[in-house]
Amino acid sequence: MSSEPLYGFLKNTDRGLKWVDKGLLTLTGAVLVFLTVMIFVDVCLRFLFNAPLPASAESTELMMPYIAFGALAYTLASGTHIRITLLIDRMSRRGKASLEVVTSLFGFLFCAYLTYKGWIFFWESFAIREEMLAIIKLPWWAGKFALPLGMCFFTLRFLFNFILVLTGRLDRIKQ
Repeated sequence: MSSEPLYGFLKNTDRGLKWVDKGLLTLTGAVLVFLTVMIFVDVCLRFLFNAPLPASAESTELMMPYIAFGALAYTLASGTHIRITLLIDRMSRRGKASLEVVTSLFGFLFCAYLTYKGWIFFWESFAIREEMLAIIKLPWWAGKFALPLGMCFFTLRFLFNFILVLTGRLDRIKQ
């Protein structure tokens, strides 16, 4: 009976994280599609009219971090993040749990540090309204926000996995 509130909390947290994961994955997909269409239009305009889109290369630089960092939490939640299965598959349940505690804790601490540093990196750029050197005004901070955004939810996923292992729910972590 005493574990029911914890189970409800974990279930609701997992549901919320899945919702955010899908939102970030959708954002990543939308950015990728937009980027592809923009490059296609830029190439067509350059080839047909010798008039490319202004600052398309610089715009690409702003969008690429969202593709890189937007799907990280989803990959961890879906079990497709990097794992050394050659070792994991041969371990006992207790060994897997011990390894998951270590990797989740290390992943949490490392990602929390990157989230913190990424936020400072973004905030300093935002505070001074940093712009790219391009033919049109493009805010650098817009691209720099992808790092703390993606890493924040990656951090929360590692923390969630850590809590699952500590509460004896290793089977809930996709491997």
